[in-house]
Order: sequence, then C-alpha cells, then structure tokens
Amino acid sequence: MSQRLNIDLLRTFHAVARFRSFKEAANHVHRSASTITTQIHKLEALVGQKLFNRNNQGVELTMYGKKLLTETTDFLKSHDRLLASLTPQRMQGRIRLGLPDSYAAAFMRDFLPMLIADNPLLELEVDARSSGELFAMFSRKQVDLALVVSAQPLEQGERLGDIQPVWVVAEHFKPPEQSPLPIAVQLTGCPYRESAVRALKEHGIYYRIMLESASSPAVEACVLSGLAVGMIEESRMTAGLTRTIPGVALPDLAVHHLYLLSDSSNHLALHLHEQVKVGFSI
Repeated sequence: MSQRLNIDLLRTFHAVARFRSFKEAANHVHRSASTITTQIHKLEALVGQKLFNRNNQGVELTMYGKKLLTETTDFLKSHDRLLASLTPQRMQGRIRLGLPDSYAAAFMRDFLPMLIADNPLLELEVDARSSGELFAMFSRKQVDLALVVSAQPLEQGERLGDIQPVWVVAEHFKPPEQSPLPIAVQLTGCPYRESAVRALKEHGIYYRIMLESASSPAVEACVLSGLAVGMIEESRMTAGLTRTIPGVALPDLAVHHLYLLSDSSNHLALHLHEQVKVGFSI
C-alpha cells in the first residue's frame, strides 16, 4: 500500500460508506457522481483492495472496506478537528442538533445558556426524538450532529461513554398480584424499549405495555404516578423513584453506549461537537 493517503479520497470514501450511495455521497461532498467513482477507484488502487460491492439497493462495504473505515475514522476526525482548532472563532450561523427526547430538558437547562453566552450569534435548531429516529435523520443529512444511544457499537461517530439503564418504579408502586406487570415505554426506536422487551421475554416475565409514547417526559410521569414500571439511566435517578420492586425480580438491562455523530465536512458542526463533548453530561 502507498505510504500516503489523500485526505480528499478518504473523505469521499467515508461519505459513500455513510450514505451507501455514490449519488448521495456526491451531493454531500458537492461533486459529480463520476468524480466520486473515480476517487473510489483511485483509493482502491492505492490500498490494493476492493472497498465496495454494488447491489440493487446501492453499495455495501467489503470486509476490507469495513476495516479501512474503522482504522481511518479517528484519523479523519483528528485531522478535521486540528483544522478547526487552528481557526478558533465564535460559532456563527445555523446548526441542527438531534438529541434523545429524555436529554432535551437537561440540555436546555444546563448546557444551552453557557453555549449561547459564548456564541451569541449561533442559531441552534434542536430536534428531540428517539435515538433510532435521530440516527436515521443524521444518515439523511437532516441534522448536522446527533447524540444517540445504541445497544451495539457503531461504525461511525465518537463514543462518549457507556450508559446503564435500570428498571424503576415510584416509591408507592404496588405490583399487581396476578395480572401482568404493567410497563411504560417509548415508541419503537428507543433502544431501552427493545432491550427491556427482549429481557422480559427471555426470562418469561408476564407483562403488558400499559403506556407507550413518543414523549419521554410523558413516560416518566406515568412511572412517577405509580401506574407502571419504567426504565431510566442510572445517573438520572430522581426523588420519588426506586429500583426496588416489591415481590418482583427483573433481569438486569444491558449496558448501552452513547455516541456523538457529526458531519465532518461542516466546520460549525466540528466546533459544536467539541463543545457538547466537553460541556454536556447526562
């Protein structure tokens, strides 16, 4: 393999890997589809391996393509952040940020005032949704950054840490004697919902979904009212909640991972990436 890899070729490679489409990658990096094809061929010639397989749905990474993506992700991010750090400035302009619905209130209360105080000309558009929806929105370029929770490691984005979800109930909750255990969950797209339902089924626990909602505050209010069992990050336990459910032993929930996805071609997104990474915590 050549001792030198062109940054532009790597950026094009990452764009194709992200969008699984030469056409969409071309739109993303503002070049023609033919130019993208030529660049991928040049990169394949440099590394001496085929990086993508074409199919009816688009393109898929080969095994070597996945290896190259993993090994160059941190390198490309470090390169872009270095460029951003060499031109320090206040953030100015419009940026779109996606947040899990359950984190939105803390973000607005604890982080946003400091961010705006340091960057008064920043225009921030925040979209609060489930992690599954946010990942899809980032892939479709509908947000510039997205903070997402995933049960599995992701090929893209920066992993900020691990999160332990736990079962919780209101302190005055009384489990039903014979009827199924009532649980409150977010709609499909919430990783905790999928983990919880899978754990309950695997351990043969009789349950019913008493409430499902796109609104995390609505789900948490239902749990606090004593009507159902819910899930929350261990770090977000509040007064009135307990992990002890009288007469019920629930299986532990799997550890999840917190990722910050950023558009590496957007310098404003790179600046905000560093601000969120350092200044916002769950």
